[in-house]
Amino acid sequence: MKNLYWLLALVICLGGCKSVKNTVTVKQNLDSKVSFLSPQNKRKFDYFFYEGQRLKMNGDLNKAKNYFVECLKIDSLSGTCYFELANIAIAAKNYKAAQDLLSNSVRLSPDNKWFQILLGDLYQQNKDIPKAIATYEKLVARFPDSDEFTYVLAQLYQNNKDYQKAIDTYNVLEKSIGINETISTEKEKIYLEMGKEGLAYKEINKLIDDNPYEPRYYGFLGDLYLYNKNYTKAEQSYLKILQLDEGNGMGYFSLANTKLKQADTTAYFTYFAKALDDKDLALEVKFQRLLPLLMGKDFATYKDTNVVAELFDRLTIVHKDDARSYVYYANYLQNRDKPAALVQYKKALSIDKSNPALWQDMFLLEIDLGLFEDLYTGTDEVLSIFPEEPLFNLFYALAAMQKEEYIHAKEKLQNGLEYAGDNLTLKGQMHAYLGDVEHSLGNSDESFKHYEKALEIDDNNVVVLNNYSYYLSVENKELEKAEKMISKCIELESGNATYLDTYAWVLFKRGRFFEAKYIIERAIDNGGVDSDVIVEHYGDILFMNNKVEDALIQWKKSLDMGNESVVLKRKIELKKYVAE
Repeated sequence: MKNLYWLLALVICLGGCKSVKNTVTVKQNLDSKVSFLSPQNKRKFDYFFYEGQRLKMNGDLNKAKNYFVECLKIDSLSGTCYFELANIAIAAKNYKAAQDLLSNSVRLSPDNKWFQILLGDLYQQNKDIPKAIATYEKLVARFPDSDEFTYVLAQLYQNNKDYQKAIDTYNVLEKSIGINETISTEKEKIYLEMGKEGLAYKEINKLIDDNPYEPRYYGFLGDLYLYNKNYTKAEQSYLKILQLDEGNGMGYFSLANTKLKQADTTAYFTYFAKALDDKDLALEVKFQRLLPLLMGKDFATYKDTNVVAELFDRLTIVHKDDARSYVYYANYLQNRDKPAALVQYKKALSIDKSNPALWQDMFLLEIDLGLFEDLYTGTDEVLSIFPEEPLFNLFYALAAMQKEEYIHAKEKLQNGLEYAGDNLTLKGQMHAYLGDVEHSLGNSDESFKHYEKALEIDDNNVVVLNNYSYYLSVENKELEKAEKMISKCIELESGNATYLDTYAWVLFKRGRFFEAKYIIERAIDNGGVDSDVIVEHYGDILFMNNKVEDALIQWKKSLDMGNESVVLKRKIELKKYVAE
């Protein structure tokens, strides 16, 4: 853009050179400057101008800009060319350059109101309000019958805190179009800023006098009383709304808010519930009113969540055919009653199955609740609707793994990898699960390949580090590598009994029984005492540390916990360690 300024400046300077002077005659009056071009230059100008227009319409703005610059070389007094260049600058969001270019358009064509309107808008964009005001003052002076220009000027005065000028300008507009809601409410705001509350009340009452059957105007008056903490008169104004429209939800919300300001919680919920019964009031409006309540903003000490649940029940009854009402309820229940939240998600999906985010929320909740049969059924259904959604393929695979349907799980995980695109996190998780699935299918080499790919994506994936290490130890393969991986896993999550058990088992397989005993005891202390597998491993490690009786105690404990391993029974029977 700086290059353009330099070029334009050069063109204008060259305007005084002899070669141009011979072809352009300039006529100047008090208001504008006009060029008279020779027929040859007129043809050149028209060609460049219309070619620039064509390129602009085709979206090739850089080339279009070059053609308009060529036009200015021929006629440096073309306000229209500056206007076109300004629009190109606006498209590039270079508003300062656009303002400078358009200033030339206005200077050259002061009678063109479109140039001035755009320049005024650019001054506003560039936060130069005084210049915007000056521009619109000229527009209003030149076009006094334009209500639009008068309104914009009033707003500019208001934004610039020229309050009395804003009031005077709004009054001019009001004389032209009559009493108007927008004008009166803007004047109300200004009077409040000026500390003239009496005049603010006068403006709203003027609206009411003009249309005494419009409920919203009594709402405006009530809000003004509420702002001034005159709760009695605020309530009277809101009750007037209900006299005109007995089911008006906004009227009830306003009454509820008045009671809230007075800390009358019981009355608040009574009015709030009645507001929700308004079938004509948009669901989004009702939910926006619920949000502060859900976030605890106004009810930090309010404990009766049953009342809130009743409000949501009412919301779903009134909007029983709108899936969003059930989604809002489910989101509220997520951290309070997960099974109840799941019920609401399912109701929402019975109405609208086209929202993938809704399916995802339900599936995550089912995983959290361990409802893998439901997850299996739901993901099977959703994949008929969104077969290329990688996350749904992953969820299906997870459910299939829980059902030990490893072939189906593998198929969906492979599908998911095809659709995952650049989502490395998702790809890493899929490779991790494929590692588990391939191991369950007896394909150790394939399993380890997928674990390697998962770790290439995230070398701190503790689940993969643990599983990869454990399966290597089970097969007595690369035990040094297994120890490095599980050591890293423990560094990342030191108090996990499962990971400590794996570490102990790798040490056991490496013949470092004393170290293994120390680690397995840490696993027992961190909750491993509840795992029959960890308890059995504890017995194995004790045996290798020549503590046979202690080993027998742990083996029998594992058996009593439900361990049905045939090898475990042989250990107890033979009173010695038996390798699997």
